[in-house]
Amino acid sequence: MRTDRVLGGAVVLIVALATTSGVVASRREASSVTAGGPVAAVQTYLRAVVDGRLAEAGRWIDPDGECAPSDLVPENLGFGGGDVDVRADLVSTSTAGSTATVEVDLSFGGGALDPFGSPDGGRRLFELRTVGGVWRLTGMPWPLVNCTSGG
Repeated sequence: MRTDRVLGGAVVLIVALATTSGVVASRREASSVTAGGPVAAVQTYLRAVVDGRLAEAGRWIDPDGECAPSDLVPENLGFGGGDVDVRADLVSTSTAGSTATVEVDLSFGGGALDPFGSPDGGRRLFELRTVGGVWRLTGMPWPLVNCTSGG
């Protein structure tokens, strides 16, 4: 009888420790994105694009770059948006002074959309530079496929 209590107590302690470790690890991972940094800028931009908030997403594009914020309109996008689940996983990031590169791996529909891979999915590179102390996307960031009013 005493052995059952000790064993039960040990199991409860192990479960409590595992739960605490999981909570601590999840909080540490979430804080790895520096507010105001290049990864946060890409994350905010992607979230706005996927949610269809193009005017908000346009604020993250360098106004003097190849594409201007005004280029972020549905007819210039290589992404239909809508009710598709989009996941962006950070692959790498590098910063050199006022420029940065953020590489993400995009996947659509939790992998169920197209078993052979979505034409819009895969690795995407986002180039950024600081403009007035704020990180802005340069070039032609995904999902733009056409820019007419940039730079």
